[in-house]
Amino acid sequence: MPSINPPIIVRPFRRSDREQLTDLVNAHIGAVVPGWAVSVNAVMAQLEREPGEFVVDPWVAERTALVAVQRDAIVGGAYLKRYRADDDVGPDFLNAGSIEWLVFWPRAGKAGAALMDACLAHLDRWGVALRYATGSLPTPATYGVPDCWPHVR
Repeated sequence: MPSINPPIIVRPFRRSDREQLTDLVNAHIGAVVPGWAVSVNAVMAQLEREPGEFVVDPWVAERTALVAVQRDAIVGGAYLKRYRADDDVGPDFLNAGSIEWLVFWPRAGKAGAALMDACLAHLDRWGVALRYATGSLPTPATYGVPDCWPHVR
């Protein structure tokens, strides 16, 4: 008999996760602006580097993406950054860590909580002095936590 509560596994993003993660990101973008979506390449580009952000992006020392998996399906995803602690980094970002975005399917609240716990633990491992969370998906239409994402709030 299948488990009523299948286990939730939070792990680093793998390239093979890209389509499912993009579908999840696009569901959240589309809830804010119906009909809007981004390509797999846009999500992958954000996870690798944000060349359009020419002031703050050079201050990034590390990036990582995490996914929450349940029954072999991506049910949540998050993107994190760690900023350098060097003299050329602006004071608001000096040795800071950021959860750039965290999304999960509305019925996957436990996975979302597990993903948030994993993000905070990752920021702790990085030893950041400041923590931020922005909600900046790879589109100018989404930032923060919009009202149409009550499950993320």
